[in-house]
Amino acid sequence: MSVGRRVITVAISFGLLAAGLATPAGATPVCTDGYEGGPPLAICGGRIFPEAAVARAYVQYLPDPAGFREYQHGLEFLAQTYPRWISLLTLDRHFRDGRAKTAGEDGIRPGEDGDTEDSHEIYGIKITDHRVPDEGKETLFFSLAVHGNERGGLEGGLRTAEDLAMAAKDGGTIADGMGEYESTTGRQPKFHEYEVKDVLKKEVVYLMDFNIDGWQVGDTYHTPSMPYERGNGVGTDLNRQMPTTGFINSGRNPLQETEMKFGHQFMHEVAAAGQNGKMAYGADVHGELTSNAYVDIMYPAGQFDSVDHRRLMAIAERTKSVIDATLYEGIIDQIENNTGGDSGSPDSDVPTKPAHWATVWDTLGYTDTGFIGDYLATDLGVTGMDYEIFLNHTVPDKAWNVYLQENHITATRAIIKTAMAYALYATEEFNRANVTVDPRGRAGYVVTAKKVTDSDRNGAGTRPGPGSNGIGADGKKVRQRSYSATNQQWFKDTNRLMPEPFVPVKPRTIALDKTALNGLDTLVIADKLRPKTATGRTVPATGYFSNLAAWVRKGGNLVLTDRALKGLAKLKVVAKEAVKNIVVYQPYTDIVDFEHPMVQRLRPNARQLVEAPPLGYCIGSQCSPMTVVDQAAFEEAGGHTVGTSGDGQVSVGEIPVGQGDVRIVGGALPMPTEKYDHRYGLRDYAMTYTGLYIMENSLVPPGKEDTDGGAMISSSPWLDELVSFVRSWAVASPAL
Repeated sequence: MSVGRRVITVAISFGLLAAGLATPAGATPVCTDGYEGGPPLAICGGRIFPEAAVARAYVQYLPDPAGFREYQHGLEFLAQTYPRWISLLTLDRHFRDGRAKTAGEDGIRPGEDGDTEDSHEIYGIKITDHRVPDEGKETLFFSLAVHGNERGGLEGGLRTAEDLAMAAKDGGTIADGMGEYESTTGRQPKFHEYEVKDVLKKEVVYLMDFNIDGWQVGDTYHTPSMPYERGNGVGTDLNRQMPTTGFINSGRNPLQETEMKFGHQFMHEVAAAGQNGKMAYGADVHGELTSNAYVDIMYPAGQFDSVDHRRLMAIAERTKSVIDATLYEGIIDQIENNTGGDSGSPDSDVPTKPAHWATVWDTLGYTDTGFIGDYLATDLGVTGMDYEIFLNHTVPDKAWNVYLQENHITATRAIIKTAMAYALYATEEFNRANVTVDPRGRAGYVVTAKKVTDSDRNGAGTRPGPGSNGIGADGKKVRQRSYSATNQQWFKDTNRLMPEPFVPVKPRTIALDKTALNGLDTLVIADKLRPKTATGRTVPATGYFSNLAAWVRKGGNLVLTDRALKGLAKLKVVAKEAVKNIVVYQPYTDIVDFEHPMVQRLRPNARQLVEAPPLGYCIGSQCSPMTVVDQAAFEEAGGHTVGTSGDGQVSVGEIPVGQGDVRIVGGALPMPTEKYDHRYGLRDYAMTYTGLYIMENSLVPPGKEDTDGGAMISSSPWLDELVSFVRSWAVASPAL
């Protein structure tokens, strides 16, 4: 059976699951009280964009036979009804460039030879108090439908815009979280509730729907009848179009499609207009076919320090708390009724709080580069996330299931409104003045002088393009962006948060001076075990390792990361053959002892250690470097296994050496690589929140840790019945 056939089968099956609630496609309706011929507001329950229970189908982009355009005319009427709070833009009008539209069904970009001018306008909604000048306001940006077959974000975004306008006019509030939970950040959250009219005096919010091509082909009024499509009219996945720093798939040409070329320019304008030249928040809302959670809140990949990570964790937790509290429970009853109900076993109960947060790889089982959400969060925003909403991808396609759509809309409302509220507090809650990385003593690191640059002897290494010849997949020349990257930047960034900064120790000094490490409680060697000097001289091995060993035996806390784990053999802790280099899809560890101080405050789903693509590493099972230690040899030598990467391979752990201790982290601070196409340069480091916490915790010598520890957050419940039902019918396809 083909994948296409199975998708159709799932759509039919889901119609049965809906118990008759998925009605035949038709007008939504969208009500404009006579504007452009639209129906009266009463039909839509007093709203322009009705709630899911009143709607009968997705909002249509194309005109009906009478010429009424639900999306365009609904937005225009929304702006006319609430002119103080809502205004509209199109990229075409904004840039005054006829190419700032979609390609259309002819598959030819605007302005290119053969274009039949069937392009579509790309709309944006601007939400703010227009009576208050934009200058000085925070800016927020939400991409809602970059994949045409993931409708939930767009449907939710339209209703959220109307919610905010109504609340601003008539009174209403939004909050930056709710409920009781212990935060992974280590700081108990304080929640705030704001009047929407007050928020919009301080913020400008943009909602964008980029992929009109993939949407309109599935409209009721499209001839012939077709399913929604993931890509645009050219067939491009627009969510792989951002100019990502790090690894680039050479078969792509970022920013080639007009939607993202002009969308990218607009994003930068939004960021530049924000405080300190950054958006307060940027996000991309997606749909997925299957998941273990109803909403996956996905952490961005990038170079984040200890302050950045805590803000990101906080918004993930806060959004989860709101989604958990506002889930429409009709879906729960429906699933139970259609899967046999509660069998009496606790494991069969349908969960009621299914939001979940983790990295993209830990969530979806794959990752990539060019993501809009990553770009917003790393290059343009103070914080940002990607979101995946369950059963909002291909299935149920055109079927309007009230329970599903209510949850898609509710989730999107929570995503947008929580971010708006938290944007007023994020930099106050976590900043460089109130986040401290305290190693409980004096910490140092071994200096690696060499940097990865485009101006050294080998230049930029591998040149961009499929043939590494500087020519892109489209046959045009690709420019290599200049860069200078080193994992040593993490120490410099963390210095700003420490009571006393890291002491940089040159490797030659260690080799020649037995007292060089005196006064240090902790020493980190990141990736390069015995770096060369700044002039390229080799450091004497005998003195270097003997002095390191002597310092550890006297009570030092030595932290080895990545390839530096080879130091276990050099220090004669384990045999040389017990330590080996491996390659993995992404650096990770399966934590086996969550009580250990090295993994303090981590959640049970914590796994991925590093986002390797920002450092230039390719994506695949043979791409990302790690170093591990044979578990039997490690434990026989007195070591304690904290995490493994493969059977019998220790990647996180500690081992006593004399009166001291050696801690190992097999993937944390690998040096960036020039081996693959990295046309936009390289990041210095890219630890996930898991990798960062392990590194922060490892800096504290054994016995000096906080006695009260940090709270762990339980992973979200699984949607066992629903997941089982859908997976029995469908082959999951990539969503992000």
